[in-house]
Amino acid sequence: MNTLGLERRDGRNMLAVAAVVTLLIAWTAEGALGVRIVAGAIAGLVSAVVFVVSTLLINRYKPDHW
Repeated sequence: MNTLGLERRDGRNMLAVAAVVTLLIAWTAEGALGVRIVAGAIAGLVSAVVFVVSTLLINRYKPDHW
């Protein structure tokens, strides 16, 4: 995570976001249990990637006074 310029709290927040999204999708999806778990895992992975990309962009282009 340090090679990307992310702090420890960014990793913790990413895991929290991914876990919440995974659980919500798995809980609300239709279908068999296995399908719900796979759908939740995919959605959690996508949300984690989006979180990392947006955090990197914010850290790179934020104003100096932040």
